[in-house]
Amino acid sequence: MEVKYEYYMSEFGGEEIPEEKFKRISKLAKTYLEQFTHNRVKDDTKNTEKVKDCVCEMCETIYLTMYKNEGAEKKSESTDGYSVSYVTEQQDGEDKNVMLQKKLYRIAQNYLANTGLLYLGV
Repeated sequence: MEVKYEYYMSEFGGEEIPEEKFKRISKLAKTYLEQFTHNRVKDDTKNTEKVKDCVCEMCETIYLTMYKNEGAEKKSESTDGYSVSYVTEQQDGEDKNVMLQKKLYRIAQNYLANTGLLYLGV
């Protein structure tokens, strides 16, 4: 299922992602969603709008996590050696990709919990 930038802007109401980055980010979001649904999302025709909205929100999360770091809150700062630490969502020692995957799975759960697409059984 492909989500176009026009859908992201008009139907979903997205404003965060610049058009030139959307195609790459949406492919990544789609890959995560296919992994979470064990590729069931490819054949699904009943939940098209939910799936597209899920991909859009995943795209925004990927963009904000991977590309945008503006306005980060300072955690600590020392002036002599000039060292600044910023507050992040990930725990100390946690890989950024692991944290991102957890966030994306929660998004998938919010949109697709009652669709059967996340069902792990046979």
